[in-house]
Amino acid sequence: MLLEPVVSLRVNGVVLTPHQLEVLLAVHRTGSQRKAGEQLGLATPVVHRYLSQIERKAKTRLLTTSSIGTVLTEEGKKVAMEYLALLERMKLGDSVVVGCTIVTEELLLSVLSRLDAEAKYDLLISDDERNLKDYEAGMMDVVVLDDPLFAYELDEANFEEVGEDRLIHVDRGSGYVRFRYGAQRIGFRHLEAMGKSFKVEGTTRSLPSMVRSNLSFFVNESLALRKGLRLASSTDPNLLMHKILALYHEPKPEVVWLLRELRKERLSH
Repeated sequence: MLLEPVVSLRVNGVVLTPHQLEVLLAVHRTGSQRKAGEQLGLATPVVHRYLSQIERKAKTRLLTTSSIGTVLTEEGKKVAMEYLALLERMKLGDSVVVGCTIVTEELLLSVLSRLDAEAKYDLLISDDERNLKDYEAGMMDVVVLDDPLFAYELDEANFEEVGEDRLIHVDRGSGYVRFRYGAQRIGFRHLEAMGKSFKVEGTTRSLPSMVRSNLSFFVNESLALRKGLRLASSTDPNLLMHKILALYHEPKPEVVWLLRELRKERLSH
Protein backbone atom coordinates (compact mmCIF):
# COMPACT_ATOMS: atom_id res chain seq x y z
CA MET A 1 0.00 0.00 0.00
CA LEU A 2 1.45 3.37 -1.06
CA LEU A 3 0.65 6.36 1.12
CA GLU A 4 1.55 9.85 -0.07
CA PRO A 5 0.66 13.22 1.48
CA VAL A 6 -0.93 15.83 -0.76
CA VAL A 7 -1.33 19.55 -0.32
CA SER A 8 -4.48 21.58 -0.82
CA LEU A 9 -5.13 25.24 -0.08
CA ARG A 10 -8.16 27.07 1.20
CA VAL A 11 -8.63 30.33 -0.72
CA ASN A 12 -11.48 32.67 0.19
CA GLY A 13 -13.19 29.85 2.05
CA VAL A 14 -12.98 27.20 -0.70
CA VAL A 15 -10.44 24.43 -1.19
CA LEU A 16 -8.28 24.30 -4.30
CA THR A 17 -7.27 20.73 -5.12
CA PRO A 18 -3.68 19.59 -5.72
CA HIS A 19 -4.39 19.21 -9.46
CA GLN A 20 -5.72 22.76 -9.70
CA LEU A 21 -2.76 24.12 -7.78
CA GLU A 22 -0.29 22.21 -9.97
CA VAL A 23 -1.84 23.84 -13.06
CA LEU A 24 -1.67 27.30 -11.50
CA LEU A 25 1.98 26.78 -10.51
CA ALA A 26 2.88 25.46 -13.98
CA VAL A 27 1.35 28.52 -15.63
CA HIS A 28 3.27 30.75 -13.25
CA ARG A 29 6.54 29.01 -14.08
CA THR A 30 6.07 28.89 -17.86
CA GLY A 31 4.01 32.01 -18.54
CA SER A 32 1.95 30.03 -21.02
CA GLN A 33 -1.10 27.79 -20.90
CA ARG A 34 0.27 25.73 -23.80
CA LYS A 35 3.66 25.23 -22.15
CA ALA A 36 2.01 24.46 -18.81
CA GLY A 37 -0.05 21.79 -20.55
CA GLU A 38 3.04 20.28 -22.14
CA GLN A 39 4.77 20.22 -18.77
CA LEU A 40 1.81 18.49 -17.11
CA GLY A 41 0.81 16.28 -20.04
CA LEU A 42 -2.51 18.09 -20.51
CA ALA A 43 -4.14 19.58 -23.58
CA THR A 44 -4.34 23.38 -23.65
CA PRO A 45 -8.19 23.36 -23.46
CA VAL A 46 -7.95 21.21 -20.32
CA VAL A 47 -5.52 23.70 -18.75
CA HIS A 48 -7.89 26.54 -19.67
CA ARG A 49 -10.78 24.68 -18.04
CA TYR A 50 -8.77 24.14 -14.87
CA LEU A 51 -7.90 27.82 -14.70
CA SER A 52 -11.52 28.84 -15.18
CA GLN A 53 -12.55 26.49 -12.38
CA ILE A 54 -9.86 27.91 -10.09
CA GLU A 55 -10.95 31.53 -10.61
CA ARG A 56 -14.60 30.62 -10.23
CA LYS A 57 -13.97 28.81 -6.96
CA ALA A 58 -11.63 31.46 -5.56
CA LYS A 59 -14.01 34.26 -6.63
CA THR A 60 -11.09 36.48 -7.57
CA ARG A 61 -8.97 37.23 -10.63
CA LEU A 62 -5.83 35.11 -10.52
CA LEU A 63 -4.61 35.35 -14.12
CA THR A 64 -4.19 37.80 -16.96
CA THR A 65 -4.06 36.49 -20.52
CA SER A 66 -2.70 38.41 -23.50
CA SER A 67 -1.28 37.67 -26.94
CA ILE A 68 2.12 36.98 -25.44
CA GLY A 69 0.99 34.52 -22.77
CA THR A 70 -0.63 34.12 -19.37
CA VAL A 71 0.70 35.66 -16.18
CA LEU A 72 -0.57 35.51 -12.63
CA THR A 73 -1.99 38.54 -10.88
CA GLU A 74 -0.60 39.48 -7.47
CA GLU A 75 -3.33 37.39 -5.85
CA GLY A 76 -2.50 34.48 -8.14
CA LYS A 77 1.19 34.75 -7.28
CA LYS A 78 0.35 34.62 -3.57
CA VAL A 79 -1.55 31.37 -4.07
CA ALA A 80 1.22 29.84 -6.22
CA MET A 81 3.98 30.85 -3.80
CA GLU A 82 2.05 29.55 -0.80
CA TYR A 83 1.55 26.23 -2.55
CA LEU A 84 5.22 26.06 -3.50
CA ALA A 85 6.26 26.80 0.10
CA LEU A 86 4.04 24.00 1.39
CA LEU A 87 5.52 21.57 -1.12
CA GLU A 88 9.03 22.46 0.02
CA ARG A 89 8.12 21.93 3.64
CA MET A 90 6.68 18.50 2.87
CA LYS A 91 10.07 17.48 1.42
CA LEU A 92 11.67 17.69 4.86
CA GLY A 93 11.04 13.96 5.33
CA ASP A 94 11.80 12.26 8.61
CA SER A 95 13.50 15.20 10.28
CA VAL A 96 12.03 16.92 13.32
CA VAL A 97 10.67 20.24 12.11
CA VAL A 98 10.93 23.07 14.63
CA GLY A 99 9.41 26.52 14.28
CA CYS A 100 10.41 29.69 16.09
CA THR A 101 10.61 33.45 15.56
CA ILE A 102 13.45 35.97 15.52
CA VAL A 103 12.97 36.34 19.29
CA THR A 104 14.02 32.75 20.02
CA GLU A 105 16.08 32.17 16.87
CA GLU A 106 19.45 32.47 18.62
CA LEU A 107 18.34 30.10 21.37
CA LEU A 108 17.41 27.41 18.83
CA LEU A 109 20.48 27.98 16.68
CA SER A 110 22.76 27.70 19.68
CA VAL A 111 21.24 24.41 20.82
CA LEU A 112 20.97 22.82 17.38
CA SER A 113 24.35 23.96 16.10
CA ARG A 114 26.08 22.47 19.11
CA LEU A 115 24.18 19.24 19.48
CA ASP A 116 22.56 18.31 16.17
CA ALA A 117 25.57 16.69 14.53
CA GLU A 118 23.41 14.23 12.58
CA ALA A 119 21.13 16.99 11.20
CA LYS A 120 17.95 15.44 12.55
CA TYR A 121 16.27 18.81 12.98
CA ASP A 122 15.06 21.45 10.52
CA LEU A 123 14.51 24.97 11.83
CA LEU A 124 11.93 27.27 10.22
CA ILE A 125 11.74 30.90 11.30
CA SER A 126 8.55 32.90 10.93
CA ASP A 127 6.03 34.43 13.35
CA ASP A 128 3.79 32.70 15.89
CA GLU A 129 0.67 32.90 13.73
CA ARG A 130 2.27 31.31 10.67
CA ASN A 131 4.12 28.70 12.71
CA LEU A 132 0.89 27.70 14.43
CA LYS A 133 -0.86 27.22 11.08
CA ASP A 134 1.89 24.88 9.95
CA TYR A 135 1.86 23.11 13.32
CA GLU A 136 -1.89 22.53 13.18
CA ALA A 137 -1.52 21.27 9.61
CA GLY A 138 0.92 18.66 10.89
CA MET A 139 3.97 20.19 9.17
CA MET A 140 5.81 21.07 12.38
CA ASP A 141 6.71 18.88 15.32
CA VAL A 142 7.63 21.66 17.76
CA VAL A 143 6.82 25.37 17.89
CA VAL A 144 8.62 27.65 20.33
CA LEU A 145 6.13 30.44 20.98
CA ASP A 146 6.83 34.08 21.75
CA ASP A 147 3.28 34.51 23.00
CA PRO A 148 2.36 31.86 25.61
CA LEU A 149 -1.32 32.76 25.27
CA PHE A 150 -1.45 30.79 22.03
CA ALA A 151 -0.64 27.57 23.88
CA TYR A 152 -3.21 28.27 26.59
CA GLU A 153 -5.90 28.83 23.96
CA LEU A 154 -5.44 25.41 22.33
CA ASP A 155 -7.48 22.46 23.53
CA GLU A 156 -5.52 19.54 24.96
CA ALA A 157 -2.19 20.95 23.78
CA ASN A 158 1.16 19.57 24.88
CA PHE A 159 3.57 22.29 25.90
CA GLU A 160 6.45 22.90 28.26
CA GLU A 161 8.16 25.99 29.60
CA VAL A 162 11.64 26.40 28.13
CA GLY A 163 12.41 29.90 29.36
CA GLU A 164 11.05 33.34 30.15
CA ASP A 165 11.41 36.85 28.81
CA ARG A 166 10.28 40.40 29.54
CA LEU A 167 8.79 43.13 27.40
CA ILE A 168 10.21 46.62 27.15
CA HIS A 169 7.52 49.26 26.86
CA VAL A 170 8.53 52.36 24.92
CA ASP A 171 5.81 54.94 25.55
CA ARG A 172 5.63 57.79 23.04
CA GLY A 173 1.94 58.50 23.36
CA SER A 174 -1.34 56.73 22.66
CA GLY A 175 -0.42 55.66 19.12
CA TYR A 176 1.22 52.21 18.92
CA VAL A 177 2.85 50.03 16.29
CA ARG A 178 2.40 46.28 16.77
CA PHE A 179 5.56 44.22 16.26
CA ARG A 180 4.97 40.89 14.51
CA TYR A 181 7.17 39.14 17.09
CA GLY A 182 7.04 38.81 20.85
CA ALA A 183 4.23 38.60 23.39
CA GLN A 184 2.47 41.69 22.09
CA ARG A 185 -0.91 40.73 23.52
CA ILE A 186 0.53 40.67 27.01
CA GLY A 187 1.71 44.25 26.56
CA PHE A 188 -1.60 45.50 25.22
CA ARG A 189 -3.57 43.63 27.87
CA HIS A 190 -1.44 45.37 30.48
CA LEU A 191 -2.46 48.73 29.01
CA GLU A 192 -6.11 47.68 29.14
CA ALA A 193 -5.76 46.51 32.74
CA MET A 194 -4.25 49.87 33.65
CA GLY A 195 -7.13 51.67 31.98
CA LYS A 196 -4.85 53.41 29.45
CA SER A 197 -6.31 54.38 26.10
CA PHE A 198 -4.30 53.47 23.01
CA LYS A 199 -4.67 52.91 19.29
CA VAL A 200 -2.68 50.47 17.16
CA GLU A 201 -1.67 52.48 14.10
CA GLY A 202 -0.01 49.64 12.20
CA THR A 203 2.02 46.43 12.23
CA THR A 204 5.67 45.90 11.29
CA ARG A 205 8.28 43.18 10.99
CA SER A 206 11.15 45.67 11.03
CA LEU A 207 12.72 46.37 14.40
CA PRO A 208 14.80 49.35 13.17
CA SER A 209 11.82 51.09 11.56
CA MET A 210 9.76 50.54 14.68
CA VAL A 211 12.46 52.05 16.88
CA ARG A 212 12.82 55.03 14.51
CA SER A 213 9.07 55.67 14.39
CA ASN A 214 7.28 58.22 16.54
CA LEU A 215 4.94 55.52 17.82
CA SER A 216 4.90 53.61 21.08
CA PHE A 217 5.71 49.89 21.05
CA PHE A 218 6.56 46.73 22.97
CA VAL A 219 9.62 44.61 22.22
CA ASN A 220 11.13 41.59 23.91
CA GLU A 221 14.05 42.52 26.16
CA SER A 222 16.16 39.58 24.92
CA LEU A 223 15.83 40.70 21.30
CA ALA A 224 16.60 44.33 22.10
CA LEU A 225 19.73 43.35 24.03
CA ARG A 226 20.88 41.02 21.27
CA LYS A 227 20.51 43.83 18.73
CA GLY A 228 22.46 46.24 20.96
CA LEU A 229 19.50 48.52 21.62
CA ARG A 230 19.38 50.51 24.83
CA LEU A 231 15.73 51.24 25.38
CA ALA A 232 14.28 52.74 28.54
CA SER A 233 11.06 51.01 29.54
CA SER A 234 8.14 53.15 30.71
CA THR A 235 6.76 50.12 32.54
CA ASP A 236 8.70 47.91 34.93
CA PRO A 237 9.68 44.95 32.71
CA ASN A 238 9.02 42.62 35.63
CA LEU A 239 5.34 43.46 35.24
CA LEU A 240 5.58 42.28 31.62
CA MET A 241 7.46 39.05 32.30
CA HIS A 242 6.10 35.98 30.48
CA LYS A 243 6.95 32.37 29.78
CA ILE A 244 8.48 31.01 26.59
CA LEU A 245 6.60 27.82 25.78
CA ALA A 246 7.37 24.97 23.40
CA LEU A 247 4.31 23.37 21.83
CA TYR A 248 4.66 19.81 20.55
CA HIS A 249 2.56 17.00 19.09
CA GLU A 250 4.21 13.88 20.51
CA PRO A 251 6.85 13.37 23.21
CA LYS A 252 9.08 11.31 20.91
CA PRO A 253 12.74 11.04 21.96
CA GLU A 254 14.01 13.78 19.62
CA VAL A 255 11.40 16.20 20.95
CA VAL A 256 12.08 15.38 24.61
CA TRP A 257 15.81 15.83 24.01
CA LEU A 258 15.29 19.20 22.34
CA LEU A 259 13.06 20.48 25.15
CA ARG A 260 15.60 19.42 27.76
CA GLU A 261 18.44 21.15 25.94
CA LEU A 262 16.41 24.33 25.47
CA ARG A 263 15.73 24.48 29.21
CA LYS A 264 19.40 23.90 30.00
CA GLU A 265 20.47 26.59 27.53
CA ARG A 266 18.20 29.19 29.10
CA LEU A 267 19.35 28.32 32.61
CA SER A 268 23.00 28.72 31.61
CA HIS A 269 22.49 32.35 30.52
